[in-house]
Amino acid sequence: SVGLVLSVASGMGVGLEAAYVHLACCVANVSARFFSKYAKSEVKKRELLSGAAAAGISVAFGAPVGGVLFSLEMLSSYFPPKTIWRSFYCAIVAAITLRGIDPLHSGKLVAFEITYHYAFGWFEMPVFVMLGALGGLVGTLLLKLTVWYGHLRLSSSIAKHPVYEVGVVAAVSASATYLSSFLRMDTTDLLAALYSDCKCAAPLPR
Repeated sequence: SVGLVLSVASGMGVGLEAAYVHLACCVANVSARFFSKYAKSEVKKRELLSGAAAAGISVAFGAPVGGVLFSLEMLSSYFPPKTIWRSFYCAIVAAITLRGIDPLHSGKLVAFEITYHYAFGWFEMPVFVMLGALGGLVGTLLLKLTVWYGHLRLSSSIAKHPVYEVGVVAAVSASATYLSSFLRMDTTDLLAALYSDCKCAAPLPR
């Protein structure tokens, strides 16, 4: 948990959703120990963790419904209706609390709210389709690479030297990402550049 806080605060490209979900589930897991109803029942504890995960996604993206759908997909194999509603309430309270605290002092629910000032052209749609297909292929390749490395790690002596393994992975990742100017940017600056308007586009008709 401490490592996640430091990683996100440093601006590393680790993503916010995983860190928020992890921290929310940690808080829920610790809180469950003070209530016998949840401490003695793994089923009840799973319901509590489902709500915590929904709250984490809600805080990361400002999307309570998306948080519930994430929790439904990723956490529980059995998701009764009462757990859905409890997770939804938890996600809404998390979003309202974030809006009330306003840690970024921007008046926005999330760091970047997209406001469309320019209309997109229909000729851009094939590019979006190709980007989506490319993203799926790259994701599949990464999953296969992860599975292959997991088998390699178990069948070799790599697992016996975790410190060296982390050092090598960090060095390779830093060397590969340094080649791109976008990957060298701070996460906040990168998202700001990603969501900025294209100056050459035509404005939306009023």
